[in-house]
Amino acid sequence: MSAPVVEVVGLKALVKDLNKMSDPRAGDLIKAMQQAGKQAMQPLADAVRSAYPSKTGNLRGTVRVTASRTGAAVRVGKKVLPYAGPVDFGGWPEARDFVRDGRYLYPTARMRAPQTAHQYELAIEHVVETFPWTNTTANPKAVHD
Repeated sequence: MSAPVVEVVGLKALVKDLNKMSDPRAGDLIKAMQQAGKQAMQPLADAVRSAYPSKTGNLRGTVRVTASRTGAAVRVGKKVLPYAGPVDFGGWPEARDFVRDGRYLYPTARMRAPQTAHQYELAIEHVVETFPWTNTTANPKAVHD
């Protein structure tokens, strides 16, 4: 008795498309993924920005969204304003107590996590749905490798 044979029709084309998605030369797709991350994180960045206290507005002005090939993040502070951490977690001004979970960034991010995750999911779905796949049908007779 011989072992059963399983054939996945379209697997080679799928692998080719997936490789195309992660190829650094696929700049448009990578840019679309980065834009999806930025789009999802921008409302969180706005909420974080408004959560920070403002004596001069300098620290609020450093809240920004950064994106990479694999995700996006909200960042606060810059080299010229190195006090973002101490303002959020403690130590600045010097008498400020340490707060392990932070006062602004992390609490705001935790509160908005479900909405942010949902926005990111929608943005990524849009990118994947508009990607020019090699096989665009579920009909096995029309799928090719």
